[in-house]
Amino acid sequence: MSGSLSLRPSNAQFERRLFWPVNGFSLFSLALCCIFLLLTIYPLLVSTTKLFDANSWREISEGLSSASLRTVLLNTLIIVGSATIIALITGGLLAWIDERTDGGLPGFGRLMALAPLLVPPIAGVMGWAVLLDPNAGLLNGFLRWALAPLGVTIARGPLNIFTPTALGLMTALYLVPYAYLILAAALRQLDPALEEAARINQAGPFKTLIKITLPSIGPAIGSASIVTIISGLGLFSVPFIIGASARMDVISVYIFRLLDSYPPRPVLALTLAALLFLIVQILLWTQRRLTNARRYAAIGGRGQRIALVRLGTMRPLAHSFSLIYIFATAALPLSALLLVSLQPYWTPAIQWSNLSFENYRVALFQTGATSRALLNSLTMAAASATLTMASVGALMVYTQTFNRRLERYADLATSLPATIPHTVIGVCFILTFSGGLLNLYGTQTLLLLAYMVMALPFAGRAAASATSTIGKDLAEASRTFGAGEGRTFWRIMLPLALPGLAAGWAIIFIHTAGEVTASALLASSKTPVIGRVLMDLWNYGSFPQVAALALIMAVINACVIGIVLRLSNRSLGSMIG
Repeated sequence: MSGSLSLRPSNAQFERRLFWPVNGFSLFSLALCCIFLLLTIYPLLVSTTKLFDANSWREISEGLSSASLRTVLLNTLIIVGSATIIALITGGLLAWIDERTDGGLPGFGRLMALAPLLVPPIAGVMGWAVLLDPNAGLLNGFLRWALAPLGVTIARGPLNIFTPTALGLMTALYLVPYAYLILAAALRQLDPALEEAARINQAGPFKTLIKITLPSIGPAIGSASIVTIISGLGLFSVPFIIGASARMDVISVYIFRLLDSYPPRPVLALTLAALLFLIVQILLWTQRRLTNARRYAAIGGRGQRIALVRLGTMRPLAHSFSLIYIFATAALPLSALLLVSLQPYWTPAIQWSNLSFENYRVALFQTGATSRALLNSLTMAAASATLTMASVGALMVYTQTFNRRLERYADLATSLPATIPHTVIGVCFILTFSGGLLNLYGTQTLLLLAYMVMALPFAGRAAASATSTIGKDLAEASRTFGAGEGRTFWRIMLPLALPGLAAGWAIIFIHTAGEVTASALLASSKTPVIGRVLMDLWNYGSFPQVAALALIMAVINACVIGIVLRLSNRSLGSMIG
């Protein structure tokens, strides 16, 4: 007995082996951390040095004192502030319905967060523009046709998406998932005992919500507010499509116009990007404080997912509310894009006999720029997803299993880009790699590096989630019976983590293929990508081709998600939440 026991290392020996390995794996992991940090920090540092000369300070002073910038900042405050409030209310109500009532959509409610993934924001907002354009909008055309027999003649409208109000609503529509995911997770982890006690003591659902539920998840509400604000500040496609006609630019679009106009004003663009970065860092510091406070708000540990509130006759209304969000982010804009893509030109008076797939043929085979953009986007999305997920996946699986001390550096290296808006990444990359020895402007390498930096947080979160479900018992058992780190890693840990890594690959692919913000700054005529081509076609008025390309991307995204879900048998929602 004693001899057999001696074959097993003591806990102290195993901890030393687990936390203090110095071998090829640990050195490779450390090198990966350094590379990720260098890709993130180096462009920031190089770009910052461009601010420090006399001419730069003069340009900065004139730009910051301009009336147009003050207007842009005020617009940003109004749009992002109002959209955040709407998104919190909507996302919170959806989370409450799904987690605390019997009105959720079984097996489907959690997929609400994926609706904006299936339809890139630029495609979704274009779909809504096709519906609600005051002149040629399909829904406006239907309303005018329906009102004509009643003696109501309207030459324009009656609805108009190109207004500040519509801009705020559309922005909120694509911020709801961030609020929903955080608040749903908080409700899922909250012990429902106090809510049950309140209901037993005759407190109604509304009073229980106000007096018990909301105060208990107060830090999560604050965290959701900050994350939603940060996402709103970085949102580009919605204000680009609607804001120009609404005459309401926000800071993300203003920075793009500073670099896209002639002559470009890179120093002022970088200054505003630095200001945006500073604001985001302050918000993230506040979020961390709230997250630390959240541990005191959790009552009784992880809650059980039970239906506390029986909605009764209100249940169909709750179902309708959830479905409206799905239709608003996916079904309606996709339907509008489909109708326009089948027409020879965009008109609300649809001639059903003229519908054809000609625009798809033109976009895919006849127009070189669009076909090259589609191929480039899919190729770089696959490349960035594969390279990022493979490296980050191996790094996180190894560090969380064998080297916990290195894990903190891996977390820092993969999470740091999440604190940088994509607008800032685009500005810094174009200023850093557009001259000198590292002149990568207009190359696919520059786009690929930027995409990989933006993909690091998704890869890190997916890999950490996949590894956390495995635990360390298997690794300990493997090491106990003589298997080295390499064999344990390749034969046990990595195969078990593959389903989660595959889900992370799909998320990165979808985000990269439809990325607009950084692509608008970094893409060139030699390296067209779908995000930039969609913007250009929209500006040129080639609306049927825009609709066809947007639908092609939506179908590809849906196929990727379906294939990965089929192969991995996991929920992508768990990776982004």
